[in-house]
This record gives sequence, C-alpha cells and structure tokens, in this order.
Amino acid sequence: MLDHSQVRSRLRQRPPMLLLDTVREFSPPDSLVATKAVTGGEDCYRDMEDGTGIGGFAYPSALLLESYGQAVSLLWSLAGLGPPDEIPLMVGIRDLTFAAPAVPGDVLEHHVRLHHHSGVLGEFTGETRAAGRTVLTVGSVLVVSRPAASLLPTPPVPPRTKDGR
Repeated sequence: MLDHSQVRSRLRQRPPMLLLDTVREFSPPDSLVATKAVTGGEDCYRDMEDGTGIGGFAYPSALLLESYGQAVSLLWSLAGLGPPDEIPLMVGIRDLTFAAPAVPGDVLEHHVRLHHHSGVLGEFTGETRAAGRTVLTVGSVLVVSRPAASLLPTPPVPPRTKDGR
C-alpha cells in the first residue's frame, strides 16, 4: 500500500527515530497495518557484548511503543482525521501490555484501529504481532491534534540593556 519513501513523506520523524517501513493494509478511515523490521544493526544494539544470547536482544519497549505510535499517526494522516496543518500528539495510553519480546529478524506488524473520532480527538486500539505471536496489545491510545505552528519553540527575547533598549 505505502512503501518506505511514502511512509517517510507522511511522518516528521527521521532516522534513527523513523520506526516504520511500510503500510501493508489501509481500510479508510478505520484501520491500517504498518510494518517495522527489527535488525541487529539498530542503534539500540550498538553496545551489546559478543556472546549475548538472543534474550538480551529484546527490542526496547519504548521503541516498540514509539513505532506503534507512528502507525497511529499514519492512520490519522491517511484517514484525514485532522486538519492538514495540524500534528497528532499521543496524550494518553490505557491497558498497555508487552506480551512477548521482539528480537532482530522479526518484522513487527502494527494493527491499528480507530475506535472513536470527534474533532481534534481520536481514540485508537490495536496490537503488534511478529511471526504469529502477539508482542504488544494496546487497549486505548488517545490522540489530539494541534497546529504545527503552536508546537514550535518561540524565539528567545533578547535581554534589555540598562537603559531599557
């Protein structure tokens, strides 16, 4: 459905924090399946010692959740759930379960479903699978969109001199 260049064009993240490769399925506006291949060459494995067993290579839960969140953001964007000049932000998570580790060689499949949408607020649910096993289940992710300009830092105000200038 979407190759890596198309995924990259829809997300603000860039390597090493771009954590999706493709979108395999999209059923507007309700669901999508996005993939991420876990490889042993990723930064999170850089300092692994030789001889570490495969159990030591469990993909970090924070990166797994970020990758799932990027899939939510893609569904938001592809389904046109918010204004094009707004950015979806994850503001809450409920009933999150890390069920099994993902390791290098796994291809994560993030199954994301829209549960509810109203204006700038959306609720999503789903799971991540790899090689037929459930890796992550997400009971609820709350997303709110905000104008991109409101998220940019404001430039610092230069200090005034003694004479008030």
